[in-house]
Amino acid sequence: MSYLKQKISILTSLSGLCIALLWSSSSVAELRPFQAIYTSQWDVGISLSGTAERSLIKNDDVSYRLTTEASAMVASLTESSLFNLVGEHIIPHHYSYLRKILNNKRNVEVAFDWPNQKVKNTAQGSSWIMDIVPHTLDKQSVQLRLQIDLATTPAINGKIYDYQVADGGHIKTYRFIVDGEDLIETPLGNYQSIRIKRDRGESTDRETLIWFAPELDYTIVRILQKEADGKRYQLNLTQFTWLDS
Repeated sequence: MSYLKQKISILTSLSGLCIALLWSSSSVAELRPFQAIYTSQWDVGISLSGTAERSLIKNDDVSYRLTTEASAMVASLTESSLFNLVGEHIIPHHYSYLRKILNNKRNVEVAFDWPNQKVKNTAQGSSWIMDIVPHTLDKQSVQLRLQIDLATTPAINGKIYDYQVADGGHIKTYRFIVDGEDLIETPLGNYQSIRIKRDRGESTDRETLIWFAPELDYTIVRILQKEADGKRYQLNLTQFTWLDS
């Protein structure tokens, strides 16, 4: 694999990991603004490292913006979700995704039209409209929805969480399964954490595991992703700050 192809493969995996990283620390009544920083490691035949940062900013009583920024060598990724929190319901309004690799760029936007239950997808300058169902989420807000559910329902081994997500011009079911518990070591301390597995079906050898620490309001402390070709990608929490304290 060429050097550039390795970077493309790494960033694609980093994008998937950053999607998984978007479980934020929060309470049911209110999502607390925060900043989290992670280190990343890749085993792709050569040793590479990078960083990922995500933050949740509160715009007003119900409106929030969640942003993730990641970098790996000559590549970068930025994702942003604007949404409202009404009770325990997350209502997404706009999702954007920008990936850069050298001079190559991919830009995606998803705009939600709730009165008509549709979304407008725009990718590389082309747009199309598709229908959505109530409680449809975007690729970032689904992570917050899962976190709220983990905080408010018993995380029994084998428990399944299903969500409808506007992804790639389709409504897809994202399924997550409670897979056990582990003690995770971090620079912030050691935390007993709930291990969640992303269920991608039997037709894929990809595996994604995410560890949530209840002691840290279900902040993600580790993510491990294994690709079908044997590559491994891992992110580890190193810093965490509440922005409202």
